[in-house]
Order: sequence, then C-alpha cells, then structure tokens
Amino acid sequence: MDARETVAEILRLWATQDVESTFAYVADDVVYVLYIDEGLAPFAGVTHGREGMMAAFYQMIEQYDYLHWKQVIVGAEGDVVRIQTQFRFHHRRTGTDLEGSMRTVITIRDGMMVRCEEFMDRGLVESFMRLAKHREATNQIVA
Repeated sequence: MDARETVAEILRLWATQDVESTFAYVADDVVYVLYIDEGLAPFAGVTHGREGMMAAFYQMIEQYDYLHWKQVIVGAEGDVVRIQTQFRFHHRRTGTDLEGSMRTVITIRDGMMVRCEEFMDRGLVESFMRLAKHREATNQIVA
C-alpha cells in the first residue's frame, strides 16, 4: 500500500475505535503531537512511542464519546497525508460537547505511521478543556 492507502486503512479502523487494530500500522518510535496546552489534557502535547500514543488514544475514548466523526483525506504527497476531520465530542463526566474541525498530518514510512500531528482551534479546545476542568472541580458531574 502507498501512504494514502495506509492512512485510509488507519482512518477506517480508528472510526471503529479499535485501538489495537489501528495501531498495527503505527511504528514503535512514532511521534504524536496534539497542539494544545499540555496542562489541560493528559493526551496533549508531544508523545513519543507507540505505547504512549496508544495510552493517549485510550484516554480519549475513555473520556469522550465521539458523537460525530467524519474524516476526509484532502491531500497526499509522497509519505505525507493530510486529513480534515469534522467532529463532535461529548465529555462523559460533565455532559458538555465540543464541536469543530481539525487537520491531521500523518507521515508514513515503510507502511507504518511514524508521525501524526493534529491541529485544532487551540482557543476553542483550550476553553472547552478549562470549562470541563472547572465543572469537575466544582462537582458538576452528570450521572
């Protein structure tokens, strides 16, 4: 498979939230970057290694329901594939929703993801994370 086909398969698997199958295409030394404040979410910032990235993805699906998740490959050049994602996440503990879009840039080498960078509206996401932290701190938790 070329890079685009590999990423298409990764996206297909992640849409089912099957972390184990998704990570069959992730290199041991992968670098995952989510460009939001590291102090606001345990899966933010830079994560090195397959196990660390898997842990981050498990945290995401533990904390959020994916109410809407639509990913489209918008470009591929060599080993680099760009994705546009429309999403709506539901924070389980506080019942709040976050809706928006993000861009992902994935680098594939020898059929494996070696780098994944996710770009979100930083202000929007960080405000949402602060709201969720405040609601948790003030015990505004939903059953």
